[in-house]
Amino acid sequence: MTTRRGRPLLDPVRADHDAQRVMVVLPREVVSAARARAWIAAFLDAHGVPEARRRDAVLVVSELVTNALRYGLGEVVARASIEHRDEIHLAVTDSGDELPVVLPADPERVGGIGLRVVDQLSAEWGVTPFPGGKTVWATLASVVRA
Repeated sequence: MTTRRGRPLLDPVRADHDAQRVMVVLPREVVSAARARAWIAAFLDAHGVPEARRRDAVLVVSELVTNALRYGLGEVVARASIEHRDEIHLAVTDSGDELPVVLPADPERVGGIGLRVVDQLSAEWGVTPFPGGKTVWATLASVVRA
């Protein structure tokens, strides 16, 4: 499996006991997006990720989890890792078959800009569909530790 830019995609489901990888299962509740924001902020803060990059990751996770809650099915599983070259990898999985679509800009529409935000803040992002669901993932470029 590769990204849009041809780089190998790290397995977003593999269970590692590495302190640089975390996962949370979120119920289909309104408060789950807020829980996801607090979860990713705490993880990145514990690893010394600078505030500006942490804010970007919090926003990306918030958008991905919100989309999974609005358009997906079942519980939402969020994963995060800090990999080689200090890239932040984020992934959100749900059980819905509907794939996300970047909507065209429309000043008359309220909402519908989440994936545009993800695209702007991420070095790359994509969708990995599988039977019974999908994972939407994003990679934030290398960071400089505080």
